[in-house]
Amino acid sequence: MSAEVVGLYGTFEPVHSEPNPKLVEELERLLDAARAGEIVGLTGAYLHREHGVSYSYAGAIGTFGVLGALDCLRERVRRIVMSRD
Repeated sequence: MSAEVVGLYGTFEPVHSEPNPKLVEELERLLDAARAGEIVGLTGAYLHREHGVSYSYAGAIGTFGVLGALDCLRERVRRIVMSRD
């Protein structure tokens, strides 16, 4: 038995995306920095191709500096999203 998935704006069609070279480059840069001991903690939010969102964290993240950086990032992302409306 199969069911048709219908979104709020019509029939759901999966996204067939290609790897984003800028994203891959940034992830490799972060990995190199972590391997070198330059980055000791990480938090991240991830947008998946089907528009699902997840997050993760690892390492030393329990500092007020990390909270401040997340607030700054949240504001920057909010401005990007709002400018597209």
